[in-house]
Amino acid sequence: MFRALRALTSRRIYQYLFFLLIPGISLKRWLGVGAIGLALITVGVIFALEISTGPTFISFLESVSLRNESPTLRGAVFIGFGVVGASVAGIGLIRSLGTVRQRTRNLPFFESFYVERVLGSGPKITVIGGGSGLPNLLRGLKHYTSNITAVVTVADDGGSSGRLRSELGILPPGDIRNCLVALADSEDIMHQLMDYRFESDGQLDGHSFGNIFIAALVGIGGDFYRGVEVAGELLAIRGRVIPSTLSNVTLVGSTVSGETLIGETRVGNSSDRLRSLTLIPADPTAHPEAIRAIEDADMVMIGPGSLFTSIVPNLLIPSVTAALLNSSAFKVYVCNVAEEPGQTEGYHALDHLDVVRHYAGERAIDLVVANNNLPNHPTPAALDFIQIRKPWKDDVLLVEADLIDETDHNSTARHDSVKLSNAIVEAYRKYRGHRRRFPRVRLNLDLNRPDK
Repeated sequence: MFRALRALTSRRIYQYLFFLLIPGISLKRWLGVGAIGLALITVGVIFALEISTGPTFISFLESVSLRNESPTLRGAVFIGFGVVGASVAGIGLIRSLGTVRQRTRNLPFFESFYVERVLGSGPKITVIGGGSGLPNLLRGLKHYTSNITAVVTVADDGGSSGRLRSELGILPPGDIRNCLVALADSEDIMHQLMDYRFESDGQLDGHSFGNIFIAALVGIGGDFYRGVEVAGELLAIRGRVIPSTLSNVTLVGSTVSGETLIGETRVGNSSDRLRSLTLIPADPTAHPEAIRAIEDADMVMIGPGSLFTSIVPNLLIPSVTAALLNSSAFKVYVCNVAEEPGQTEGYHALDHLDVVRHYAGERAIDLVVANNNLPNHPTPAALDFIQIRKPWKDDVLLVEADLIDETDHNSTARHDSVKLSNAIVEAYRKYRGHRRRFPRVRLNLDLNRPDK
């Protein structure tokens, strides 16, 4: 038992020592000054008490410092400088630690300090999308920076979100909920709670607890965005989640056969190839914070997610695309790993890029991140993995890597959040490293979720 306790304690000590060596933590300088101060005090005490040390470094100091003064004066000078140094170090440490607000109730102090200091000074990243792809990306990025803003589509009209939208007149909370959970410090238990669905014969049947939770906060705050903000504070998320618009928008699709599909659910379930997409109203106002996040970002990312129902609806908001084109950020499109039934069957990575540029503008993307691991086994829906047509004939940069999540045997048609975030971080370092930098060390701080 004692051996196990010693091993656990020593491991914890090594972790803290490693933590103190991380660049950007802003503690090493004060610890160094404090160590010098304590050393000076020690030397001063040796001088003042005339302790014999033999032919050592102390003897050398005796011969070169205040040689003609009494040992007491010499000791007092060293002690004085040591006290000043130790005091400055103490004040610096207190101020440095005092600037860290205990924003997370789930992480120990040192980990919370790392999130606030290191991740808090990371690049500003704005991610545009929705559906299940966006949370997967956020889950990986939050280990590199906490300056994340998720701009999320609010065109959903199906399931629990659609029912709350029609019954309460609020924006659909489902995609917002998924992003909040992905950015939370303690993700597993939050995921179970927020995704819990009621099963009953009454009106709660099929509703997600997380959706009702957000709806309640919206009712208390009186505003959808304020409700989402409060939810983020309660979940201690690393970043922000913002609806792309506060307008009650409806997605409308036109198929190549001439059929008009009203609502995201009908658009997503259509087996006919889409010709165009619009929103009702046609010119919704973007959320001001979403525009500000795009304009101020170091990197703007679009996707991953369902191309026509999670990504394009955000690009149909004129002020969002205008901000995207005017932003000086590094603009990245993350291509899906597999085709979608009826929507993107037969699409290559370049076809996805062309759709994004059709709605966002020709200068909307600087780099594409695409998967190049094409397993032999089929996807769960028997669809093909998206391929990269070679040679890559486009001015937009291409980064290809193994991005497939092969740990989940029930679904191999999605990104691995760790692989994806690593590929994005390396691309940013390579092409835009002169801006704010990602930390060189990736620490997994999810308490309930083991790193992949």
